[in-house]
Amino acid sequence: MRLASRNFFWDAEYPMIVGESDAINSVKEKIGKVSDKNVTVLIRGGSGTGKELVARAIHLRSKRKEQRFVTVNCAAIPSELLESELFGHTKGAFTGATHDKLGKFETAHRGTILLDEIGSLSLPLQAKILQVLEDQRLSRLGSVNETPIDVRIIAATNSNLEEKISEGTFRTDLYYRLNVVSIVVPPLRERRQDIFLLTDYFMDKYSSELKKDRVHIDDSVREHFLQYHWPGNVRELENIVKGIIALQKTDTVYTDLKLREVTDKDEEALSSRSSGLYQIWDDGKIRQLIEDEGDVCLKTIRGQYVAEVERQAICKALEWTRWNRKKAAKLLGVSYKTLLNRIEEFGLTK
Repeated sequence: MRLASRNFFWDAEYPMIVGESDAINSVKEKIGKVSDKNVTVLIRGGSGTGKELVARAIHLRSKRKEQRFVTVNCAAIPSELLESELFGHTKGAFTGATHDKLGKFETAHRGTILLDEIGSLSLPLQAKILQVLEDQRLSRLGSVNETPIDVRIIAATNSNLEEKISEGTFRTDLYYRLNVVSIVVPPLRERRQDIFLLTDYFMDKYSSELKKDRVHIDDSVREHFLQYHWPGNVRELENIVKGIIALQKTDTVYTDLKLREVTDKDEEALSSRSSGLYQIWDDGKIRQLIEDEGDVCLKTIRGQYVAEVERQAICKALEWTRWNRKKAAKLLGVSYKTLLNRIEEFGLTK
């Protein structure tokens, strides 16, 4: 079912997941296949891409949809408090524990728990979560008794877990237990077709919430949106549109959006290093792109072409340097930070 509001569309089966691009439709397709299967899911993607929305969509389409959906940001809670937050504690378990407390796992019993930023967990907590996955039982802090637990675990991360495994900071066995099904949420720059659908969606949302009029987005601002690199992904676009509605003007966009967060020198260097790898797309590739994208414009084609070449250049540099990213950055003539950003954008792993 498709619901239309002005110029944007969203899928009623996937609430809040706005978009019609191939990249986001692929995510929706995977959600549909995995939702009713009682397996763990690992959601990967950069900050602000909508990983929690994907997890919530899985829950709402599952047999557990009538039960609780509980989220825990593992990076936002100090490690010394996180164990109690997840597993609960008994009265007297530590100084200040004046009463028994249910943990998030017990709160989510028969429902779903999202462990966001799973890569930030300490090794001891990783071991305890692995035990819950294997035994479906847990012990509150300060208790010797075990409590049966029936909960579906979904994990999310914007970090490279494979790299953490090689560094010894993430357990291999936990990784395989969590990564039964992997869903990669694309960055906004890889789904530019959705930018204006999302813009209209947030326009409607915040004009209603703030009781303000919608603001006309002129062609120059639309072009700025298309050219911008969106390091903060959908969350950044949402905040920008919220600001436009609040101020009832768009001229702040040019100061709020700092194009690409890299220097022009870095950008030019990367482009020049990539140029030797340029390959002309054949007619079939162009035809397929136009047919898939519908009303695709020349700028969209150019953006995808350049992104593909950049990705190829980075892959080659990493291959030649055996994934020594500092050497690869030097080889490409860009800053280390720029290369790390590109590796994350393209989802590159060893």
